[in-house]
Amino acid sequence: MHRLAALVLLLALGGCVGHIHRGPAQLAGYRYSPPVESHPLFEVNGAPEVHISEPVDETRFHEVVRLRLRSSGTHGGPDGFVDATYFRSKSPGAKKLVIVLPIWGTSSYPPSRISRGYARKSRGDANIIWVLGNYPLFPWSGLSSTSTEDEFIEMAKASAERYRSAVVDMRLLLDWAEAQPNIDSSRIAMVGFSMSALVTATVMANDPRIAAGVLMMGAADFAEIFTTCGNRAGEVRRHVLTAYGWTIEEYHDFFEGLFGPADPIFYAGRYDPSSIFMIDAAFDDCMPRSSREALWNATGRPKRLTLLSRHRSGFYSLTPLGLNFVRREIYDFLDDAL
Repeated sequence: MHRLAALVLLLALGGCVGHIHRGPAQLAGYRYSPPVESHPLFEVNGAPEVHISEPVDETRFHEVVRLRLRSSGTHGGPDGFVDATYFRSKSPGAKKLVIVLPIWGTSSYPPSRISRGYARKSRGDANIIWVLGNYPLFPWSGLSSTSTEDEFIEMAKASAERYRSAVVDMRLLLDWAEAQPNIDSSRIAMVGFSMSALVTATVMANDPRIAAGVLMMGAADFAEIFTTCGNRAGEVRRHVLTAYGWTIEEYHDFFEGLFGPADPIFYAGRYDPSSIFMIDAAFDDCMPRSSREALWNATGRPKRLTLLSRHRSGFYSLTPLGLNFVRREIYDFLDDAL
């Protein structure tokens, strides 16, 4: 029994850390041009309103404070603020900044591990802002149980507005960060997981101040994701097609209209491949292969790590069960890129 248990554990670990490295691989005809101006939907109007608390905790190298940013729209919590945990370096001088985005409304484990882990690893050579997100951008359960077609359409539009606000809010956070004497505004990175990987890609296409981006379990061609993704998004799709008689083509076109301006495909050429680390899953049951390839191509085929896993199980690579493999890969990328 002990041998069987050991074999099962080894197989589990193998599944979590099995991977394929690809890139950076130059894409023929790809020409990088930094974003000069943003899409009108993602323009920033006004100055950021940021509140910093007194330290609530500390480590050997960081003060831990609460950061609150007033949302530009409906991305924030019930009181209209985006909350974050800020690991502020105790060391003198301007330090690099890593902004870690949440998986809104789901697990806080991946962003927590990366934020706390990189703070420890940096030994005060980096500031880290861990953006919290206990509320969903997409209320999947509500979208899959609407009573009328009009209710579904309005709820989907509200979700798209929260996505738009999330992008603008991160740009407002950049406005604040570049004015801080303890932050080196030329060395700012952003890390996103799943939905927040999509947001990170949209921010990078509309703001040249992101010097490095980690896109874990993200993709492009957003309409195709909504059309094929399983899990809770699949429940929404089945509900709409069954209850309201939509065709799959109509469903695809609806979401293309909502999210086309946010899609990395729309911004191909605005990404510097050397500044991006893409992590995806070979057997992803949410992000289709065509959409993952579309992201890789739209960003100029940057460094890419493909895990031999499904969408959710890929996150085990950030844990001791997966030997912390992807955590180390992300840390090494941030060290090199910044």
